[in-house]
Amino acid sequence: MEDEQRQGYSPKRSRKWLYIGIAIAVVAVLIVIIVPAAVVTTNKKRQYQSDPSSSSSSSPPYAKAQSKYSNLTRVKQLNELANKSRIFVLGDVHGCVNELAAMVDLLKYDQDNDAMILAGDLTSKGYDNPGVIRLAKAKNMYCVRGNHDDYVVRFKTFENENGAQRMGPPKAVLPEGNVADPLKFKDEHADIARNLTAEDYDYLVQCPMIIDLPFLNARVVHGGLDPEVTNYVDNDPYTVFSIRDIKDGVPTSDNKKGEHWTQSYNNVQKNNTPPVKVYYGHDASRGLDLENVTFGLDSGCVYGGHLTAIDIWTNNYTQLKCNSFASLPNSSLIK
Repeated sequence: MEDEQRQGYSPKRSRKWLYIGIAIAVVAVLIVIIVPAAVVTTNKKRQYQSDPSSSSSSSPPYAKAQSKYSNLTRVKQLNELANKSRIFVLGDVHGCVNELAAMVDLLKYDQDNDAMILAGDLTSKGYDNPGVIRLAKAKNMYCVRGNHDDYVVRFKTFENENGAQRMGPPKAVLPEGNVADPLKFKDEHADIARNLTAEDYDYLVQCPMIIDLPFLNARVVHGGLDPEVTNYVDNDPYTVFSIRDIKDGVPTSDNKKGEHWTQSYNNVQKNNTPPVKVYYGHDASRGLDLENVTFGLDSGCVYGGHLTAIDIWTNNYTQLKCNSFASLPNSSLIK
């Protein structure tokens, strides 16, 4: 024992060094685990702050599952449009290519000095869906995605990934998860998708959920926005494409089933200086609906109504009478 003590050994000292060794090992493990996690979290936060199209975890509680074939960009900021003389937003075109071309002529649209944003539903119900897409692309028009465009994109993404031979049988459901709006291959949107070229798809798929125009404190969407969602990028895509009313705090695609979303939105924006304006389509049953900070532009062109364009620098609007190519269904069933 005396020899061991002379050499610096004791049970007490041995336990002390054991504990110190364990502590150092624990700290090392924590550094290995926590530091990389913190870096990843910081990087994700930076990415979210710098990329408004990134989705966050703050989706509203009613948010629906998103199709794995949606290939959706949530937001595009278009600050580069600040130097345009005129910026037009157009209501739903729905495949009416001749009417879109006539509006271009009526406005004397100059793509070098003007900008034109289509408020979704370029496709479906009309007579020439690829024609609308190709004219929009040729004239360098911008667009947001509508609910009908979303259906077409989902079918075409599936076809691109799995081949045309997998687009069926007609009664089979597109295998895209637990979505709110399951689609069958007999759906007309599947036929539209089959007739799109790769270039058509590339144009349609790049239409984001929201176009943000910060220099005008304005946004363009297809259906609308939930006024209670603080960060606009967190809006549920299904809601943005389909909202008409809000009932008991939950957006609904029906109208006359609650309060029109614009009423709540206008009330919320009263407290903002300046308010954020929203230009939208989708709600043909209500027609042209221009309020303080919300501007509804679907005036039912495909149903024999009008195609409406508004210059958002001035809020002066232009309308063009359309022929009827589809029947207006019951307002509570419009999609």
